[in-house]
Amino acid sequence: MKLYKLIVYNKNFSNEEIIVNPKDFPNLKKGDIVEIYHPEDEFSRLLLQITSFKEDLPGKETINVEQSIANTFQLRTYGDVYMNVVNSESVALDSVELTFKDQYLGRSEMWRLKNSLVNTCVYLNKKIEFLGGSVRCQVYEMWALGDRVACGVITENTKVVFRSSTSMVYLFLQMSSEMWDFDIHGDLYFEKSVNSFMADLFNKWKKHGSNHEVTIVLFSRTFYHCSNIDEFPLSGRECLQIDYKGRFYEDFYRVVVQNERYDDWSHVLVQLRKLFTEYQHTVLEYHNQFDSDWPKPVNSTAAQGNFLEVLNMSLNGLY
Repeated sequence: MKLYKLIVYNKNFSNEEIIVNPKDFPNLKKGDIVEIYHPEDEFSRLLLQITSFKEDLPGKETINVEQSIANTFQLRTYGDVYMNVVNSESVALDSVELTFKDQYLGRSEMWRLKNSLVNTCVYLNKKIEFLGGSVRCQVYEMWALGDRVACGVITENTKVVFRSSTSMVYLFLQMSSEMWDFDIHGDLYFEKSVNSFMADLFNKWKKHGSNHEVTIVLFSRTFYHCSNIDEFPLSGRECLQIDYKGRFYEDFYRVVVQNERYDDWSHVLVQLRKLFTEYQHTVLEYHNQFDSDWPKPVNSTAAQGNFLEVLNMSLNGLY
């Protein structure tokens, strides 16, 4: 195979991803998919689609690639590279994830964008503009034959997944009695939910530059040890409900943050830990601060909690 010199250019020179001289590649035509790689790096292959030619390029037998693409695939300027035409079916993608931010994409826009990408080549971090730039997204992940890949071709059978970096996110933390239990490693389940899950989630948002609008709510259900509603003071009976076993209960909700956007969510984790230390006392002793003549309250287990009510709350927020 023949070696060519790689030339790197910036967007001020051209908006094309790759430019070649048709005299150097007489058998090449527009729409062809080519792979480019250094001889010593055979497994770091860049796939690009030929969209234009230019005859007045400086130098002979050169391949010109846009700078940001070359940097992503660690292609060295003036290095020797191979360029081969590949069959698009052999590099077809099974799925591709596109991320977008600070804009709304309806199903119609997603469908039209997907159709416009069929038979095109995409690569990691590629920026895609559609409808004159009114729709902007970026390639995040690609999969082919069960493996994550760095580039490939979108076909009719490729599954295109859209992910928003500016969604409305509702995080509900069920403060059931198990939250104060220890796991086999000696950690409280609340600590696992906040120090592990939520901390990792916030770090991932920060890493990917997400700008979600977040609401965090603590919720729980409190049962009362009594057999008759007459055991409750008149002023508090309107808050009570009865389950299918005839038990009296009351649901509690504590809004931690509402519709907030932060670049750094670490201070919210501190706030959650503080609320955890006070939560049981605040909820179980809530009515005693107004009237001490209340039956004994008990925090429910997760299975007996108000999970379905919380799901309904989150759905109501979308209408």
